[in-house]
Amino acid sequence: MCKTGIAVRKSIASRQLPIALSALICWSFALTFPLAEVQKLGLVNQSHLLSIGSAFRDRDQELLGLCVDLLAIVFPSLIFLILPVAACTPGTLFRTQSLKLLAVSKAWAMPDVFCLSTLIAFIKLGDLATASISAGFYFLLASTFLLTYLTQKLSIPELPHRKSRAASVAYMAAAIALLIPANLLPIMVISTAQGTKSSNILSGVSELANHGLWGIAAIVFAASILVPFGKIGGLGWLSLNSPKTEIGPLHHKLHRTIDFIGRWSMLDIFLIGVLASLIEFGTLASISPGPAAPAFAAAVILTVVAVERFPFPKPS
Repeated sequence: MCKTGIAVRKSIASRQLPIALSALICWSFALTFPLAEVQKLGLVNQSHLLSIGSAFRDRDQELLGLCVDLLAIVFPSLIFLILPVAACTPGTLFRTQSLKLLAVSKAWAMPDVFCLSTLIAFIKLGDLATASISAGFYFLLASTFLLTYLTQKLSIPELPHRKSRAASVAYMAAAIALLIPANLLPIMVISTAQGTKSSNILSGVSELANHGLWGIAAIVFAASILVPFGKIGGLGWLSLNSPKTEIGPLHHKLHRTIDFIGRWSMLDIFLIGVLASLIEFGTLASISPGPAAPAFAAAVILTVVAVERFPFPKPS
């Protein structure tokens, strides 16, 4: 029976290893090739995955640059490096330890969110410049699809967090405090030869809708407004109504839902980073993060931590 189990694991690994190596190769190309290119009055700018964090740092937003680098580059890179190891060493202690590191990276890696933000940035450019998607984006898309497939196939353990309802509520309260300036202050500043224009989250959604981009406006509205406040509301409801022993199906589904959707609120931050790296034409046109951007990013991270720290019992 034991030999049969080992044979099955080796058979599964032999199928996963080529996919894991393909994902790693695609990711390497995504880091190498430009994601997109813009042209304005004969000037050309390219955006690379490695340049998004630098776009924030060049605008004196070092913490935002570090945050983007970790979520969009460092943690995904760890996953792509670990996946071939986890696939080719079934049933070993080394694989077990690799899966623990994979669990940490998977909790914070957001290449899927970054893919969507890059696509929205490309569409949102509008009249600012002539834009085209480059090879790096397609490799990013391919590696993200392969990553999603592989992480569904692997049995990744849960992170061993210390659970505390009080700590979860404290993180949630801090997130609420940060969401107030995040929604009232400008999150993005666009400078052109005609002047400077600031927009907060809601006005940015309205601008997309006014240009007829209803689908994109709905996605940004859901990710930047509905998800953060919905996540806080859902976690607050669970804090008040979730039993401390066994739970029902409704509690379990709600917890899993708010855990899944939380990462998508980072879409706005990635979107600003991509736009800032693409639109840098001096006095002709430039895009910078506004004062709301650090507060919004911090609020999103705090909501993710609040869900992780919530002491959720097993479903009945």
